[in-house]
Amino acid sequence: MKIAIFGCTGDLGLGLAINFAAAGHEIIAGSRSQERADAACASLAEALPEGIFRPHENVTAAEEGDLAVVSIPWEGVESTIPPMAEALAGKVVVSVVNALRFGKSGAIAEQDLPGGSAGARIQELAPEAKVVVAFNNLPAAGLQARHHLDADVLVCGKSREAREAVIELTKAIPGTRALDAGPLANALILEGMTAVIINLNRRYGGEASLSISGLEKAPERPA
Repeated sequence: MKIAIFGCTGDLGLGLAINFAAAGHEIIAGSRSQERADAACASLAEALPEGIFRPHENVTAAEEGDLAVVSIPWEGVESTIPPMAEALAGKVVVSVVNALRFGKSGAIAEQDLPGGSAGARIQELAPEAKVVVAFNNLPAAGLQARHHLDADVLVCGKSREAREAVIELTKAIPGTRALDAGPLANALILEGMTAVIINLNRRYGGEASLSISGLEKAPERPA
């Protein structure tokens, strides 16, 4: 599958790109300029020489991708998404965007966002896309190193078909299990958990992730 990733130079976007490419997917690195896309692909090729990486400006990347991942800062959503809206129509678009700020007490999830959450705002800006929120809570360094994460990925989105597509894609990440967390209205909770995880990491050290227990009919997490 061709996966367009916007934000490959960020820690999480880079980690996802490496894992998806290692699983055999073709990665299209999208950026605001061709030069930045070229630089992103150079970094990816250095991290995973056997991977397939192609650089393009955002709109072209959106056109060529079968599925898209938005891994850009929250502040860039309003200017980045609308020009790609037509190209993203009908496609699954995974948002890993977290709207956070940092104060003296640690990371804080932004509230009163347009649309209610980053994922919901992306859905408003690209109304014909099938927006899903997932992967927000995974440890970026562990992804980049392709560690066995032993983590659960909570997936929410308006379309059950789109959620199922992302649940299947999650199999590309070693040690992860994807769980259907329901509609896109729950995105604010998943995005906000990233602030909690950052604070836990700072307080106790390491790289935390989510793990859900007690589910009787959920698949087993990969050993």
